[in-house]
Amino acid sequence: MLHPTFATPDLTTFCRLDELGLVAVGQLIEPDRATIECRVVEDDPWCRKCGVEGVPRDTVTRR
Repeated sequence: MLHPTFATPDLTTFCRLDELGLVAVGQLIEPDRATIECRVVEDDPWCRKCGVEGVPRDTVTRR
């Protein structure tokens, strides 16, 4: 490598959360799991399917 480039570690980019419109704001590392707390970058309350304004109801855990 003639000109290596290094950048500050960025969890949002590493996890590709920016593609989902999210930003990582915290993390919790445990022996059996890692949890990333995210926030929505730009609030968009409209449903793409029905066109009605939506209401947030819960959180989602992905495994």
